[in-house]
Amino acid sequence: MGLEVCSGGIFGLGESELDRIEMAFELRHLNIKSIPLNVLNYIEGTSINIENPITEDEFLKSLAIFRFINPKSYIRLAGGRNLLTDFGRIAFEGGANATITGDLLTTCGNTISNDIEMIKSLGFKL
Repeated sequence: MGLEVCSGGIFGLGESELDRIEMAFELRHLNIKSIPLNVLNYIEGTSINIENPITEDEFLKSLAIFRFINPKSYIRLAGGRNLLTDFGRIAFEGGANATITGDLLTTCGNTISNDIEMIKSLGFKL
C-alpha cells in the first residue's frame, strides 16, 4: 500500500480563469485522483483582502472545467460550501462527485446527515 495525493485549490484568491485551467491540467498531469475545490470564505481580520470575490457562477464553471479535464478524479466540494446556494447542491449536478462534510473544515459547513440526504435526493449512491 502506498500514499495517495489529495490536491486542489482555493478559488477566489485573485487568480484568473486561466490560472484555474492550468491547475486543472497540472493535476491531471500529476494523476491526482482526489481534487478538493474550495471557495475562499473571507473572514474579517485575516490578512487576505479580496476586492472582487469569486461568484457562485464562476465557481460552478470552474468546477465543470475541472470535471471535464479530470474525468476519472474525485472532484470534492470542500471549503466555502456555506457560500453556495443550498450548500452547493447544484455543484453535484455540475461535476462534483465527492465532498468534505461535517466539522472537517475550518468554517462550519453542512451537517453530515444533511449532506447524505442531499446526495441521496440527487440520485447518487453513497
